[in-house]
Amino acid sequence: MQLFSFPILTATAAILATFGLSSAAVDPQGWYQAHPGLAKIGKVDQSLHQITDSFGRVRFFHGTNVVKKEAPWFRPFEFKPGDSFGEQDVKNLQQLGVNAVRLGHHWAGSEPVRGSYNQTFLDIMKKQTKLAEDHGIYVLVDVHQDVFAPQLCGHGVPEWFVKPDWVTSWKRFPVPQKLKPFSVDSKGIPSASDCNSIDWSLSYLTISVANAFGRLYNNNDNLGDAFSSYWKQLAQQYSQTPNILGYNLLNEPWVGDHYADPTLLTPGVADHKTMEGLWNRAATQIRTVDPDTLIWFEGSTYDILSGFNNVPLGDGSRTVHSFHYYKPPQLGSLDTTLTNRQKDNVRLKTAGVLTEFTFWMGNQQQMDDLQTAVTTADSHMMSWFGWAYENLYNGSSGDFHPELAKHYSRAYPAAVSGTPTAFAFNAADSSFSLSFTVKKAVDNAPTELILPKPTYPNGYNVTVDPADSLVQFVVDDRTLALFTADATQDGQKIKVTIQKK
Repeated sequence: MQLFSFPILTATAAILATFGLSSAAVDPQGWYQAHPGLAKIGKVDQSLHQITDSFGRVRFFHGTNVVKKEAPWFRPFEFKPGDSFGEQDVKNLQQLGVNAVRLGHHWAGSEPVRGSYNQTFLDIMKKQTKLAEDHGIYVLVDVHQDVFAPQLCGHGVPEWFVKPDWVTSWKRFPVPQKLKPFSVDSKGIPSASDCNSIDWSLSYLTISVANAFGRLYNNNDNLGDAFSSYWKQLAQQYSQTPNILGYNLLNEPWVGDHYADPTLLTPGVADHKTMEGLWNRAATQIRTVDPDTLIWFEGSTYDILSGFNNVPLGDGSRTVHSFHYYKPPQLGSLDTTLTNRQKDNVRLKTAGVLTEFTFWMGNQQQMDDLQTAVTTADSHMMSWFGWAYENLYNGSSGDFHPELAKHYSRAYPAAVSGTPTAFAFNAADSSFSLSFTVKKAVDNAPTELILPKPTYPNGYNVTVDPADSLVQFVVDDRTLALFTADATQDGQKIKVTIQKK
């Protein structure tokens, strides 16, 4: 067992020799000079059900959602705590330890007129994606919606998508959530006060919303094709972008027209009966311009187990199951949900990531549940994205809620050069441990630990067992790289322990 202390000055052979390391073929500084920037995300390791990068390392992500749910559909660049996404925002997230954001790319912002894309909006989204890349943050491109469109008191889908005459006048929104349809303006849009008078989440049960989702899935008026064409447009934008984590096809899709087919309300049924066809349609368009980027697909938010017969286009090595946990609609614990999702991963031969869960201030029970959630995710070696970035700030001061920030600042492995077997962060004393078996066929790429400065303001001590099996290199003020020493054998079991100074 060998003990090291942060910071390490350089990675030269002389300094490594001072620590007594066998470093014949290990040159950390040279490796980072030869491989600048973020490693491109690769395939899913279907034996481990984990995302890997182009070096073959297993990757983990702690992230947040950045979504603007109204026009202009993006957060401005100029810093405004909780309502911007520019240089200061990505610096703040980088300092916290966040290494990924799920960035909303609203269809409403991209295609305000059918068949005509707003390149200005797309360029803004790409610029924000580049800002994230410059600060070591990956981006999951997310087509976000909640209850579809403004005609349905929702957002995300363009206004041209929904037609008022799809349902007869007395059945229009929000029947049967309310027994009388809302009055609407010349565009068929209800007033904000009427929309605020109902629970948006229950609006999925209305006749109009169900009808609209059914038309999307059934490709009525080529709406499924229009959705797929939008995804082709996005993929053309990002196919060569280094920090793209994947393409999240549609946020929280509803089951379809459950009035025409009530069986769709049965958990899991809609996944294969309505959604699978659309995900294949969109994935086919994506693959015409981008053969490699991971495609992230969602099922019904209240699924107990996935009902998909297969992943999009049948390739689990290039897809990821994106899922959410809120209680309700989930009834059991997060531990139960993650266990079920891991069963889904095995059956579908893919990976799964928790892309939304409660991450905002609340009563003590909610704060305790949040602590339980991040600890449970670690125990399942599950990546996650909290909802949402705007909740992190305590008013206009630019200060974070410390009760939330501490969870983003957990230590975790961003990349593992081998097979991870367990990792855990102890919130009580900020200690962290990682166990893995070495896999040397990863182009000498290092294991990387995120050790955020807010959690380790005075540094940390590192213990490696067995001794001399790893070579350390401090990449920046949050990242510790651990290179496999030349003498370390393939398949060697290693444990790394971090202690706060």
